[in-house]
Amino acid sequence: MDPRTEDSLIRNLPQAFINKKGEPILIAALDEKRCEKLIEMYLAYQPRNSFQGLPPIKDDVCERWVQSMINTGINLVALSFGEGVVGHAALFPIDNNVCEFLVVVSPPLQNTGIGTELTRCAIQLACEIGFETIRLSVEARNVRARRVYRKCGFEYVSRSASGELDMALDLRRQRDLLSVPVSAIMTTNVTAISEEQSCRTALKVFLETGVAALPVIDSERRLMGILSKSDLMLPSAIDKSVGDVFTRETLTAQENWPLRRIIRTLQSKRVRCLPVVDAQMRLVGVIGRRDILTYYQKHLLEKADSAKPG
Repeated sequence: MDPRTEDSLIRNLPQAFINKKGEPILIAALDEKRCEKLIEMYLAYQPRNSFQGLPPIKDDVCERWVQSMINTGINLVALSFGEGVVGHAALFPIDNNVCEFLVVVSPPLQNTGIGTELTRCAIQLACEIGFETIRLSVEARNVRARRVYRKCGFEYVSRSASGELDMALDLRRQRDLLSVPVSAIMTTNVTAISEEQSCRTALKVFLETGVAALPVIDSERRLMGILSKSDLMLPSAIDKSVGDVFTRETLTAQENWPLRRIIRTLQSKRVRCLPVVDAQMRLVGVIGRRDILTYYQKHLLEKADSAKPG
């Protein structure tokens, strides 16, 4: 593992998500314990030689190829609890600023979202350790892969004589945007509720405000959990107190987290928003997809205004 990854989010906090088959998948940095499993994934890959001449057909050549990636690349793996290593992404440094990218998913689990998550995690890792550009080549006929790369921000650069398309992602354009702290863009005017209040009161708040969930707080605004509309779906819940039905275990965000971490959490956990807390677990705001898009729009408008001739 490249020493620059030691303090990265991916290195210290593996990403978990549910794929399109409803299966839990963990994305983590490759370590020595998983190298053999990664080799096994490629040896089991069928058909061999199926993308840009890879994986190599002969087992010994294939093993040497995988070992070379382990030795020279910054590697991430996707782990299935039942299948072991089911995906692989690697960044290959060209110099301190530029790296090449490869992502491969085991055929039985292709088109389940693993490739997209691996690509997003690799982009985050490249951004965190200081690369400015990620490059890749993809076969023109590989429409699914091209769609994933475009979705993750890659742009077409050129077409080679062999029919492969060169793509690149400029990380400099998004590094500043994604480094802003949550506290700068979150919504601070948050509607919350206490666990002593009735579910009838909560129902009225839901209908009047249109919010999807209510943070549940104590007298010192410490976050206790979340009350969602689904908690009130059964008629028997309406006559209870909030404390009887709300969800105590909930995802939260810290106010000093960079935006990139929020985006990864929203994407991997498939949630729309997160309550934001301070070091004492006091509720200080909420961050959601709308807040992020509003921030992007404001940034783009400011950029457009500054580009206008005076």
